[in-house]
Amino acid sequence: MADEQDSAGVDDDGLAIQERRSTVLIAVPSDGFDDQTLRHVRSSLNNVHVGTRAVSLSPEACVTGRLQDEFQVDGDLKQESMADYVGVVFVGCERDSEFLSDPDVLRLAAEADSTGKLIGAWGLASLALARAGILSKRRVTGAAEAAEEIRRAGGRYAGRQVVVDGNLVTGIDESSGLRLGKTIAQEVRI
Repeated sequence: MADEQDSAGVDDDGLAIQERRSTVLIAVPSDGFDDQTLRHVRSSLNNVHVGTRAVSLSPEACVTGRLQDEFQVDGDLKQESMADYVGVVFVGCERDSEFLSDPDVLRLAAEADSTGKLIGAWGLASLALARAGILSKRRVTGAAEAAEEIRRAGGRYAGRQVVVDGNLVTGIDESSGLRLGKTIAQEVRI
């Protein structure tokens, strides 16, 4: 047993150090986001040795989810590019969130799409993908109230729980959390 720990590497507390194969950028709204699905997605990625870096439009403050979970993000969304990441996940949020139309959110979505990197979103975050202009002729799901705008953006709305179309993985809402997390983790591993 000790030999196994030595080969994996341990930290100063004797805990095994997990090697990360890659990292996914997680774009988190400043408040009102779906914290439960966020936990499922991050946990599923961690299980396949993929790290996450959470960024927000408010990097200096704690972000607060719908269930009042608070956490400090790792950095400023405005400073990020897709160069160091294998994908990006846009966290579901409230309809009136500035996150859904923020130029830097839209830029990251377009950049990930143009480089063929994984793009994940659920709930109303699918609106950010529509507004970024990356849904033309692609199957996508998201919150039912986003369906019309997704269609106007050229997307083919499918009210299914989880939809995969190439590098795009979308979930209908927080009810898809566990399944969405596992699907994103599977797609990153491929």
